[in-house]
Amino acid sequence: MFSPNLLLMRASGYNNRVMVFAHRRQKSRYLPPKAAHVRSPLAHKQPEEYHNTWDPRSGVEWHNRLRNRNHYRHWPWAWWTDDPIRHHRDLTYRRTLSAKETSVNEGYPLWDYYSEVGQEYKTPSHFPLTYVAPFIHLYTAKVWSSEELRSYLSVIMEEAQLKRIQDVADNIGKLRRWGEVYGGKSVPKGLIQHVELVCLDVVAQNDRIKNRQQLHQQSILRTNEMERYYTLPHLHGPAMPTTRAQAPGVCPQRFTWMQHVPKFHPLQLPDRWKGANCYPA
Repeated sequence: MFSPNLLLMRASGYNNRVMVFAHRRQKSRYLPPKAAHVRSPLAHKQPEEYHNTWDPRSGVEWHNRLRNRNHYRHWPWAWWTDDPIRHHRDLTYRRTLSAKETSVNEGYPLWDYYSEVGQEYKTPSHFPLTYVAPFIHLYTAKVWSSEELRSYLSVIMEEAQLKRIQDVADNIGKLRRWGEVYGGKSVPKGLIQHVELVCLDVVAQNDRIKNRQQLHQQSILRTNEMERYYTLPHLHGPAMPTTRAQAPGVCPQRFTWMQHVPKFHPLQLPDRWKGANCYPA
């Protein structure tokens, strides 16, 4: 019913050869195989990493682990955010101050929000203490409204005699001693912690700004990212004065003495634009 002679008869039209040309060719047999980008020093890198020649990510292992292949399917094995035993969970039952009453713990800062966030306050240190209310309200809006915060801050200003932001930063011990006595009564204890943290950070930020201005005036110039840069002064001459004065006749020239001192009309005064009314450089 089935015989090899039948196969030979069927292939007789192709000169008794097997049909090697009838199926799709799977690889090129004449050129050597090309390693696709894995031997390049730029492989598997972002363009800003090209200058690192000391960590080449070449090789088939890096090729496989950067596109998750083979047993690198779930690489990397550990992430920054995974938390297998739940150390970093912000749990509901966390008690910072009191284990009995939930209301005592509300608004209590769990860490120093102000120095870690790095907010730009734009508030001088000699301002009254009530000016830090919007910064505290940013993190305690669930607990206290803005009006309540201002009333609490005014109580601290009056009873603790800490009127300004600088006063709080200078007298942290006084604020803490006052908070131990009157803490849960007139002002919540968590708010006293917030006041301490935000006042210290406002004063520290203003000190940084003042030191930066002083160094800038001493020609130590830095950008906002704190990188040094260097400039030359403007190379055009000084601005033209309002009243011209003639120097005494030191060297005899064409006009040694000025006969009359001209006055400029106030509508024709020289302007502040740098190329307009200037002596040459």
